[in-house]
Amino acid sequence: MKATDIFKDEKFIECLKNNTFDEKGNHIKIFNDEDEIIKENIDKVIKIDCYKHWITNIEGIHIFKNLDELKLSDNQIEELPKEIGKLKKLKWLYLSYNRLQSLPKEIGNLENLKVLDLKFNEIKELPNEIVKLKNLMILNLNNNKLQKLPKEIGKLISLKELFLSNNQIKKLSKEIGNLKNLEELDLKFNELKELLKEIGKLTNLKILELFENQIKKLPNEIGKLKNLEELDLNFNKLEELPNEICKLTNLKTLHLSNNQIKKLPKEIDKLKNLEELNLNFNKLKELPNEICKLKNLKTLYLSNNQIKKLPEEIDELKNLNKLWLSNNQLQKLPKKILKINNLQWLFLEKAFDFKNLKQDPKELLDILQKLEEKNKNKEKNILDPTSLYYLKIKVYPILKEKIKEKYWITNSKQIKDNFNFDNLTF
Repeated sequence: MKATDIFKDEKFIECLKNNTFDEKGNHIKIFNDEDEIIKENIDKVIKIDCYKHWITNIEGIHIFKNLDELKLSDNQIEELPKEIGKLKKLKWLYLSYNRLQSLPKEIGNLENLKVLDLKFNEIKELPNEIVKLKNLMILNLNNNKLQKLPKEIGKLISLKELFLSNNQIKKLSKEIGNLKNLEELDLKFNELKELLKEIGKLTNLKILELFENQIKKLPNEIGKLKNLEELDLNFNKLEELPNEICKLTNLKTLHLSNNQIKKLPKEIDKLKNLEELNLNFNKLKELPNEICKLKNLKTLYLSNNQIKKLPEEIDELKNLNKLWLSNNQLQKLPKKILKINNLQWLFLEKAFDFKNLKQDPKELLDILQKLEEKNKNKEKNILDPTSLYYLKIKVYPILKEKIKEKYWITNSKQIKDNFNFDNLTF
């Protein structure tokens, strides 16, 4: 039997000539020199790798009864043949970067499937038969055109990773709470306006990605995600955080930038394992003192808020490595900031409100100078280049005038003579 009697796509045939393998990774020859199928070799094929071969049609794929892994990413496939359901032993199916608009209901017959990668297609809807994939552990549907998920998805009890970013999903069905073994849920770049309380049932969840949605409020049940380590809520419409979020004691990364948050809960100190907190572009005016108890915090983003002061005990953040304070309304900078020995990057551009300064200008200048001295001594690059420029061009001249005004000093030499600012250049 000729290859063309089974397979309709010449590019697929060309791929099969060189990319069929046994369980040990050895190439299996399935065509003779006359392009006739070598029947006795067909059952030896365990893996097919046809990545980026411009294939449009995989009709005939069903003859590989023992196929374990099928890689068809980055092709031009618009439709899967119904016969794909005959690949009963298939465990890994990769179909990303194709042109699929739907899946045949026979996909549900792949009862041993563990990984199904469908990212970057044009799928608008999933067949209800997907419920039959009881052994599926990873389902990737990123970058498709899904507007909703079938309720049946809640029956994929083995699912550990579900990727749904860059779709058009407006609402989740409550059945998603049945995915008890789910460890990662990616819903970035969708149109969600709310997070259902059933999310609290996903007690094994470690990563929850909700970047770029329209969520205005978090359910109290989010506090039940005891194993959560990463929570990304950047670019939403949150105005407040429920106190229950502070029950996420295993949380290491919390991203909340580009929201409308005005206040942090005082219980934030319960996030003992938090290492990174992103609060850029919110409406914060102050931070609770309890934030200084986050002993494991390494990175703190606070740029583009309305913060007027920092907690005095900021030096308790012993492991703080990076601190973003740009574009705020600081009226005071705690002197104890100099005691954060692990601090390597401090961003201060447009951080101060000099019209309402509540700090002795001499003290503020002294703090800034000592930070700059650490740069000069090459201990650490504490101040980034933009902040250094901002200090020299904007901050120091203003502080010079305020010092002169407060202490009745008439010239810069007196400032240096009286206050030991020997290294300062006005």
